[in-house]
Amino acid sequence: MLKIVLAGLLTVGTTAQAVSPAYRIDKLATGLEIISLESRKVPLVTIVLAVKAGGMTETADIDGLTHLWEHMFFKGNKRLPDQEAFKKRIRQLGIVYNGDTSAEKVRYYFTLPAAFLEEGLQFMADAISTPLLEEKELAKERRVVLDEYDRSASSPGFNLRRIRQKLIYGDRSHRRDPLGQRPIIAKATRKQLLRIKKEVFVPSNSAILVAGDFDPKKLKKLVNKYFASWKDPKGWKPIVTPKFQPFPKPETVIYTHKQARNVSVQMTYDGPRARIQQADSFAADILISLLNHRSSKFYKKFIDSGLCFDAGLGYYTQSQAATVDIYLTTSAPKVNKALSALKAEVKEWLNPKYFNARQLEDVKRSLLINHKRELNKSSSFVKTLAFWWAITGLEYYGSYIESLRKTSLQDVRSFVTKYLINKNYITTYLMSPEEAKVAGLKDNSKPFIKRFKLASKGARK
Repeated sequence: MLKIVLAGLLTVGTTAQAVSPAYRIDKLATGLEIISLESRKVPLVTIVLAVKAGGMTETADIDGLTHLWEHMFFKGNKRLPDQEAFKKRIRQLGIVYNGDTSAEKVRYYFTLPAAFLEEGLQFMADAISTPLLEEKELAKERRVVLDEYDRSASSPGFNLRRIRQKLIYGDRSHRRDPLGQRPIIAKATRKQLLRIKKEVFVPSNSAILVAGDFDPKKLKKLVNKYFASWKDPKGWKPIVTPKFQPFPKPETVIYTHKQARNVSVQMTYDGPRARIQQADSFAADILISLLNHRSSKFYKKFIDSGLCFDAGLGYYTQSQAATVDIYLTTSAPKVNKALSALKAEVKEWLNPKYFNARQLEDVKRSLLINHKRELNKSSSFVKTLAFWWAITGLEYYGSYIESLRKTSLQDVRSFVTKYLINKNYITTYLMSPEEAKVAGLKDNSKPFIKRFKLASKGARK
């Protein structure tokens, strides 16, 4: 069955304006969804394969290997039996490609001339359905992924992020961290990757998205031609992800690193899960923009005053688990004053006069403008659709702008009460040892590093 969806409406004044083009949703008999967005601006097409996978579908013994699988996706397959043949075909078709893996989604995507749409679909189908996963190539990509890991591990806040994840998610923290564990990546086997392919890289857990210059009447036939042979393993069922532990009691972690600059403080709370707490996720997005509004009391008090270099609220839309972060960055002499003021300010967000209707109108208009800007480039917009398809489902995204329009200041205050006021939170500090002395603070991270068996600062493990 074919559905045509208009991605969102926003009423500005008295005029209802469609802000998103229609995209089509269809499905093959194999369970593979097809989402297509026609745009004739330039003779290009972008093809995205989205999968509901990532950290959330991993167990501790394969922690980080979905990301390694992402690298192996761009290797040889049954039709293109080695890396040289694969690269040659990329050059022939003029493909620009990449992929990404996160806690709740995997995307593989490439853009190529519209004249090669059929060849591009075949190329994608071969890559996902018949990968060779050769040991020689696996050895190369293990090294590449380990280099990525080491670059990430060299950042000042790496261990602090892992401590925070361990505190919040306990022994299931790997389900929120697609980077994984270095020893597991270093010893990854072809058998483990084949297991991941069988468990999550299947049609019923995936969608193919196409945007650009193509004939929508022919697309389903082309997708069926090349993807119909890719089928779920017999008896396949979606992985049931176990529940996370309740949000923990308050903890404070002070972490120093010689390469840290300024002082960063973050208070992390439990946040809304977008599939089941949709209205709360919209309120979070509005609150973020209200705090960033240049005329807001918050911006004037914390940024314009010079008390902080940066301060605000963060929320990354997720469905399996999510957090809300109140943060600030400032200098060591100001950190204690700034943090005390920030903690007190949260209660002020409940004051009906803290934000006003004009500010609310401004942030809604700004979100609409950003949405329209994204729509101007179909190659970017289709990747966004792939994200929302995997994380929340397209019904959530299709109503996103309209839902923001309906969000009131009272909804924002209700969000603050529900998620922030008198709720447990984890406080984390990141600064240099010299800044810690100025602030009168002492690094207390060693017991956490030992407790969670993390590598010591600057060391590999």
